[in-house]
Amino acid sequence: MIRRWAADFALGMRLALGGGGARTALVRLTLTAVGVGLGVAVLLTASSVPNLLGARDDRASARALVPGAPAEGVDPVHAITRNDEFRGHGLQGYLVQLTGPRPPAAPGVDRLPEPGEVVLSPALAGLLRSPEGELLRPRFAGRVLGTIGDAGLTGPNELRFYVGSDTVAQQPDAALVSRFGYETSRRPLSSLELLLVVMGATTCLVPVFVFVVTSTRLAAAARDRRLAALRLVGADRGQVHRIAAGEALLGAFAGLLAGLALFQLIRVLVPRITVDAFRGGLFGTDVVPDWRLGVPALLALPVLACAAAVFALRQVVIEPLGVERRGTRTRRKLAWRLFPAVVGGALLLTGLGGDGADHPSVIVGVVFVLTAVPLVLPWVVERVAGLLGGGSPAWLLAVRRLQLDSATAARLVSGVAVVLTGSIALQGVYHRTESERPAPQEIRVLASYYATSVADGEAFTAAFHALPGLGDVPVRTRALIETASGERTSMVVEDCARLRAGAGIADCRDGDVYAATTRGSSVPEPGDHVWFAEVRRAARTAVPQWTVPAVHRVPAYGEDASELIVTPAALATASGVGLTVSATLPDADPDLVERVRNVVGWNGSVDSLGTGQDGTSALITRVLSVGSVLVLLFVAGSLLVAAWEQLRERRRSLAALAANGVGRGVLARSLVWQLVVPVAVAVLVAVPAGLALDWLVLTFVVHRPMSADVPAIALLTATAIAAVLFVTAMTLPALWRTTNLENLREE
Repeated sequence: MIRRWAADFALGMRLALGGGGARTALVRLTLTAVGVGLGVAVLLTASSVPNLLGARDDRASARALVPGAPAEGVDPVHAITRNDEFRGHGLQGYLVQLTGPRPPAAPGVDRLPEPGEVVLSPALAGLLRSPEGELLRPRFAGRVLGTIGDAGLTGPNELRFYVGSDTVAQQPDAALVSRFGYETSRRPLSSLELLLVVMGATTCLVPVFVFVVTSTRLAAAARDRRLAALRLVGADRGQVHRIAAGEALLGAFAGLLAGLALFQLIRVLVPRITVDAFRGGLFGTDVVPDWRLGVPALLALPVLACAAAVFALRQVVIEPLGVERRGTRTRRKLAWRLFPAVVGGALLLTGLGGDGADHPSVIVGVVFVLTAVPLVLPWVVERVAGLLGGGSPAWLLAVRRLQLDSATAARLVSGVAVVLTGSIALQGVYHRTESERPAPQEIRVLASYYATSVADGEAFTAAFHALPGLGDVPVRTRALIETASGERTSMVVEDCARLRAGAGIADCRDGDVYAATTRGSSVPEPGDHVWFAEVRRAARTAVPQWTVPAVHRVPAYGEDASELIVTPAALATASGVGLTVSATLPDADPDLVERVRNVVGWNGSVDSLGTGQDGTSALITRVLSVGSVLVLLFVAGSLLVAAWEQLRERRRSLAALAANGVGRGVLARSLVWQLVVPVAVAVLVAVPAGLALDWLVLTFVVHRPMSADVPAIALLTATAIAAVLFVTAMTLPALWRTTNLENLREE
């Protein structure tokens, strides 16, 4: 029995290669392989996401600073993290100060830089060499010691650096590091973030399986004629089914090979992706499918292809003298088509609580609801086609074609319907996530400089005011001091000119110290020994750095007044100073902001306040946005392949119409109507289904009120319709070739 079945499968594969003529068979097999191959490539890429994100997290963890006790045989380094920016692109790296000849090893770096040296990522080095990096070069004026290897980067386009400095130990937040790297730890996703991932993954993957099923049914009419010929020479119905499965199996295997080749091409092209959504790009070596996801998916494809081919014969009676389709005589039943939607809705209605978005029943429920869309669509298309009446010749041709074979039209647009349904639900979840995000504050650009002396702070202030348009921008110099018992007092450094004008202290002399009498907290007494808090924490010094002189009591100075007001000369006796000089920039052009960053250098930062966004949520949203675009392109490509195959299969009937006087314009408009009507029906099915899915997952899974972004839904719908119309326009050249009279010949 096994040998007989194997022979039937082998015969089916041989017919797929040579049935109906070698050229026709090759075209048919190529179309099927392309369709399945696209699905395989998407599945392999999707199953690579866990490994891709895990590898990025592992490399980010391996280069992290780990403060702690010195390790034997290692000279620790003073290090501090610096996050910078250049024209909207983030720059990250470390400032390091070596303490000996045996510093700890950093991943991807041959040797840590000494003062006056830098180590740059390849992308950052390339940016500095380009004309665009002219304003960035002053920040990396040291000798380039080398480039950071892949082990020290999360992506090939990451802008990362190590800068050697001899002032790191004096800066706040500096750490003494004996090693780099720690075990990867990941923040658990919130319920809405989990829901975004689940909705995005199912929306991207369900259309793939839908089109794989559609691809295995390409050229169904020609296949049925071949099977009828086999019945004529003695094959029974069981053999016919096995031979049909063999034909589909060959197409599935060819698609597997094509998908593997396309996946390898994707791995080669991935490092060239430079969009900000991927935060420094992706390494092609990280795009490795997870065998727990990829292997079952790949094994399921041949089984799915065979099952689809056999299941398609349920409406066909293949006899020795021909083929008879029962589809036009028996109206489709709706009850079983609604079963997945009912099951999926029931699973989502269970209400799994605030943190149940990753529960298997939620994933299965979403998949079932999305799967119901391509099942219900043929029934709706059939009912709508039956209601359509007369009109122009093009309209009549399109309507009659839909009435004779509505299933084919429904299959063509089923992928669009699934993507639209999932995208609408996904947009609702995203809209709810954004609505719960705190409202953005007023955007401000804040420049902060850490000064180690009063003269250093005054030099920065002078350089800042020398920039065009910043001469009158107020600059404040602050510090935090603490006593031996740990009590802290805020301090502001002001010259007498500003104190006379702003605080009304007419008898101010340089060297005086004033205390605000209405601040409600105590200040150090004259003669107290204090430390500058940031210097004390960084340098761990036990020797007091300043002795408080005589203090004069004055009213509070300014709305955010510090408790202690010090004139510059009063700090002349301090053994170590840690001052923060800051200024809020007015609206400025990007080049001016970059010049401010150059003035600040590595002893401070320039931050845009009020523009922050949760990194995890932003990354999920960006990746899903890119994924949605890719899936839409995939659906458009699959629709184009299916439309080309339909034209090729109907070439004799179209050529006959052209030979009998039907103009090509009529045929073109008929082709447009044959896609517009199913697309309109698909939109009518997808929009309510997407809103219903949005309501189910938000209300019963994460217990949030439903949120529908009407403009986004309209844009998604218009995009789907535009994609179909574009595909239709792409098929018109094939239509002109199809209507040639040569296609009237029997093959």
